[in-house]
Amino acid sequence: MNVETSTITLSAQLNMNSLMAFVKKAKTFHSHISLYRNGHSINGKNLTSVITFNLTVKENDTILVIADGEDAQEASMQLVEWLQNEMISEKEEMLSLM
Repeated sequence: MNVETSTITLSAQLNMNSLMAFVKKAKTFHSHISLYRNGHSINGKNLTSVITFNLTVKENDTILVIADGEDAQEASMQLVEWLQNEMISEKEEMLSLM
């Protein structure tokens, strides 16, 4: 089994659509996906867990994305890249509302 760990610093909380899209994307991988922060780890393929986790995240928090399985490297890379893109679009949305 491969385990791949990536770190990402969050610049914004994600909205509900983004959370649902993250879980949907995570479910496309065979690997087990975990999100880890401050001693707490959750299943990245469980929407309820991801929503609850997102509520505890503050701007500039660093989380770990842990993928464990045959496609761990691909899963970790794609999910972190996806999260980075989502945060950029969240920031742009907030700026356009001002």
